[in-house]
Amino acid sequence: MGPDIFNLLLSGWLFLIYSTICIISIIFTFSLETYLRIEDKLNFSIFSNRILTPLDRDIDWFNVWLMKYNKITGTILILLSLIDLKLSLDIVNRL
Repeated sequence: MGPDIFNLLLSGWLFLIYSTICIISIIFTFSLETYLRIEDKLNFSIFSNRILTPLDRDIDWFNVWLMKYNKITGTILILLSLIDLKLSLDIVNRL
């Protein structure tokens, strides 16, 4: 009875995490403005300011590139989150 409850709880957490990532990726892909509003409300941005590496190279171009090609990167993120969800649930089922 114990391992079944553990597997169920772990599967639930994994589903919650990866489905949230998938939903955020869908919003990023199809509605960039909504994604940016959510990012502003959360006051969280990975590449919001100019970030310099130890070699003093600007990597802000990566954020610009992601926003410019949001359809491509968002689709890749959606597929990866679904693949990760399936593989993670397969691993939990084998425990």
